[in-house]
Amino acid sequence: MHKQFILFQSQQRLILQQLQQQGRLSLRRHFISTGTKHKNNNNELHTLKPKPGDRVIVAMSGGVDSSVTAALLKSQGYRVQGIYMRNWDTSDERGECTSVQDWQDVQRTCELLKIDDCKQVNFVKEYWTDVFQQTIDDYAHGLTPNPDIQCNRHVKFGALLDQVPEDTWLATGHYCRSMEGGKLYRGRDRKKDQSYFLSSVTSNAIQRTLFPLGEFESKSQVKTMAHELGLHDIAKKRESMGICFIGQRRRFADFMSEYIDQEPGPAVDLQGRMIGQHQGLFKYTVGQASKICFGSDKWFVAEKRLKDNTLVCVPGSTHPALFHGSCTARDWIWIDKENTSQSLFGSIPSLDSNEEGVLVDAQVRYRMAPQKARLSKLQDGRYHLNFLNPIRAMAPGQQVVVYLDDWCLGGGTIQDIYNATTTTTTPIIL
Repeated sequence: MHKQFILFQSQQRLILQQLQQQGRLSLRRHFISTGTKHKNNNNELHTLKPKPGDRVIVAMSGGVDSSVTAALLKSQGYRVQGIYMRNWDTSDERGECTSVQDWQDVQRTCELLKIDDCKQVNFVKEYWTDVFQQTIDDYAHGLTPNPDIQCNRHVKFGALLDQVPEDTWLATGHYCRSMEGGKLYRGRDRKKDQSYFLSSVTSNAIQRTLFPLGEFESKSQVKTMAHELGLHDIAKKRESMGICFIGQRRRFADFMSEYIDQEPGPAVDLQGRMIGQHQGLFKYTVGQASKICFGSDKWFVAEKRLKDNTLVCVPGSTHPALFHGSCTARDWIWIDKENTSQSLFGSIPSLDSNEEGVLVDAQVRYRMAPQKARLSKLQDGRYHLNFLNPIRAMAPGQQVVVYLDDWCLGGGTIQDIYNATTTTTTPIIL
């Protein structure tokens, strides 16, 4: 086991050296690319940069990303502690839950890496209150929430970070990068970039967190390191892609039916013609196939009309009603408000002015390619985005996140969406 770890150290140093030779990476920046502020014994703030010997708490899930994160930091001389967050109470789960297996995988990984300090923390209450209940409420009101974003904000970079001492770093396996001052940047691997999910995390939390995987070009590099370390089962483990409290084998609609009581109702086309019956609005997502059979067309969800419990569908996946040109967003969070204000705030016009908004890149979903949009502000604190090209399947409740190149600025929750062919005075009420 010790020989395997020595071999892994030499192999991962080779990869890091190759990245250095490309002129994009200093060894220190690979792990941090930021400084942070801590209080010293005199209660004065001073800036520190991470260095070997510093204590790091790694949030470990039992997957390959967090396992390799711990291995990288351990091999560079950091004092690593593994921590596993239990966010879901298996006694309340009627389906399959992998938390027991994941915790065992974390323990085995720590044993292999000679990480003596490894523990489990219970955030079931925090997750239930701050993430799950809000998610259920949003779905019940016809919205399309993103619980992973709320989990990062309230649990991983909230409840967990609150337990991290000020002289200790937090590290995660996210594919993103942090820069001086708490700026959040996309990961080098654009296919794996996860900055979208951290768009509601504040700069204070970003400053205290290390993202070792942010500079890697591909997931294959990470899996290669895991195999070289001897973590073969971890490297082959199926990647978690579903909502954590539902799991990967349960049907979303079946799970949500246990918490949301909604009656079936009419499914209609844009002219109000009855084409079938829906089984509860929360079971449908704007832009996705409705699975309602009527004639020879395949029908897609265009609108969830809560006021009369009606599902509006259109024929074909490229129907114009599936595209929208602008939106307003509430509960807006700027990750690094101080730096963003210097670069951007002064130039964001109000929506009622004659000025064009600031040009930004925007995403309303994790996997979508960023789209150009003009950003304006409203007097009530909300923000308005006018996209240069219409966006398919934009829906209230989604998180819209804005960027300047690779710099993730923040975002908000979509409240209203507007037709691509109309002005912003005609919202589509869902």
